[in-house]
Amino acid sequence: MFPRLTLIQAVVLVWSICLGSCAALDGPYTASIGPELHPHLTARDAIAISRRYLDDQTPELAAPELHIPARITIASAIRANAASALDGCIPIVPGDQIVWVTKGQGDYLNLSDHPWSRRFTGASQLDPNPSRMICEGPGPQGTLVIDDATGVILGVYPESPGYGHPSAVPN
Repeated sequence: MFPRLTLIQAVVLVWSICLGSCAALDGPYTASIGPELHPHLTARDAIAISRRYLDDQTPELAAPELHIPARITIASAIRANAASALDGCIPIVPGDQIVWVTKGQGDYLNLSDHPWSRRFTGASQLDPNPSRMICEGPGPQGTLVIDDATGVILGVYPESPGYGHPSAVPN
């Protein structure tokens, strides 16, 4: 026999479940899926991949007091050849495979090369092309591009306050 719950106990139980679910979802976020797209991953999957990447960067911080907890606010599924319309640092690439573009806050350190982006190095700082520093330099917020078919991160684009990304490239 199941114990009877009072109304207050039931409300507390439902509220606890909701709070746990909201925390797992990374708080409020906006998700969008392009027209006629049927992605393999869900927005929650893309957010989890993004958070895992950002959390893995935290031990690499030169100044741990600068740590920014990972929080993804936007997850968008779009065709690869249209991704540059969401962020000017994302290169124009051919192909119509589905990718997820996530934006948020966290330790965007960009310490390794990815298929669509290069890691931040001393050369990034010396390159006369200003977009190298703007799109590769570490920052407390940024953009990730994830391959929908494999979950692999294709590009990392940190963003620092006062150094916004170039305008998105219209398609």
